Amino acid sequence: MPETPPPPVDPLAETIKIEREVVTLYGTRLSPFVEKVARALQWKRIPFECVAPASLRDLSKWNPQTGKMPVATIRGQRVIDSTRILRQLEVIQPEPSLFSKEPAAAASQRLLEDWADESLYWLRMAILWAKPRQAADRLLETLPIPAFLHPVMRPLLVRQVGGQTKAQGFGRLPIEMLRQELAQRCDDLVALLAGRDFFFGDHPSAGDLAVFAMLHFGEGAALPDFDRALADRPTLADWKTRVATATV
Repeated sequence: MPETPPPPVDPLAETIKIEREVVTLYGTRLSPFVEKVARALQWKRIPFECVAPASLRDLSKWNPQTGKMPVATIRGQRVIDSTRILRQLEVIQPEPSLFSKEPAAAASQRLLEDWADESLYWLRMAILWAKPRQAADRLLETLPIPAFLHPVMRPLLVRQVGGQTKAQGFGRLPIEMLRQELAQRCDDLVALLAGRDFFFGDHPSAGDLAVFAMLHFGEGAALPDFDRALADRPTLADWKTRVATATV
């Protein structure tokens, strides 16, 4: 007697199953890279829990390779680096998409994501660390370091983290020149939008999320240079609002 063939796979049922799997995201959303991943999870409606480090040991435990966040556990697999995490999310749940199915558009989306992560990020860092004490205090908010150690850690962070911006190059520039660079990049983003709701069409892509994360500092953040750059460019401010609304 012939065997009964298995029932066909229902794509909708598979999607529902995936959506019920909870992703664990390690890190704090004050990090732009963690924020990028969190927005991607929210865009895809994948349930997740965000676990902040309880001690500095957690950073090296979760990511022995670099000790940096974010790290995500997806279907039991530990994935490091925000870009790699987004690509893995696209594999397990392709819709709604972060990358176009058209190769040239997908390449442009990856390039914008990389530009945000590697260039806009360092410009952001250089502007923040132009005020070293304020930047160090903000960074201390993200680290699991007891308050009584903050006075000891603050000068260390200024030397180590602030020094990274000088080694990269942007940190060697005067603040007025950094503000000009930020203005030029924001103008470039307005030109790239070209009247569209998002950079590559009618919904957010990985490129949108990466740029959003670099321009987003959370509620209550007083960062005049970035606030002014957006206020002077309503097109970019409206885009940022659309990304926030789509990925809430």
